[in-house]
Order: sequence, then structure tokens, then C-alpha cells
Amino acid sequence: MAKEIKYNHNSITISEIKEKVDFTVLTPQKISDDWTLDTKIKPWVMLHYMDSNDTKLLVAIHLRKGFPLSDDDFPYRQQVDINGNKGYFQEWEKSGEVDKSGDIITGGLLNWIQDGTSVEMNSFRLSKEQMLEIARSMK
Repeated sequence: MAKEIKYNHNSITISEIKEKVDFTVLTPQKISDDWTLDTKIKPWVMLHYMDSNDTKLLVAIHLRKGFPLSDDDFPYRQQVDINGNKGYFQEWEKSGEVDKSGDIITGGLLNWIQDGTSVEMNSFRLSKEQMLEIARSMK
């Protein structure tokens, strides 16, 4: 049974997004039950998962029709495996520092192609390991 998604900001649903785009819309299966989701589809599909109070962006996932990625596109990133696909991860330059809200900056930027869809995920609040767990749950 699929988990109910808590949408916010009058977002359109994942089902509605799938009807409007010509590529596979991947969504994470492993997210916290109390996160909310803000969606947008211009200029690409944006899935912004917020905390339960809808005050902090926890992870942003941007989807668009896939295009080839090469190692040359990401010379400073670490290669990672995401569901058998080559991905690229780079932590933030200010990782480990405290941001304006008092939170420690963690995470980074993660890119990969899956099922013909280009995926870019970023987070300042989740660790690399948490981001990879979410990425690997994308279907």
C-alpha cells in the first residue's frame, strides 16, 4: 500500500504531474512520514520535501527529460552507484559550518540519470548517506 503524501502550498499531485510531462516521474519511496511536499513543474519538475512544520526545506529533487552525463561534466565529484546508474555527488563547500538558522550545513548535490530521467537532488540538512538512501528508493 502506498504511503499518503502530504502536499502543501496548493501543489499539484504526482499523478497530475505525470499527465503533464513526457518523461518518467521518479519519486522517493523512503521519506519520513511527517514530511510535506511542495511541487512545481516549470521549468522542470520540482519536488521539495519540507519538515512537518513546513518551515525548512529538507531535500529538493529536480526532474527533467534525461540527457547524457559524462565524467567530464563532474570533474570534482565523487562517483556513486544509484540503482545501477552512475551518479555524481559533491558536498557543499561550506559543509560542517553553521547556517543562519543555526543548523550545521551537511549534504550536497547529487546527479544521475534513471529510466530516461535526469535527476538532481540537493540538501543542506541531510547527510550524504541519507541522500543516497532516498536516491536509491526512487521509482
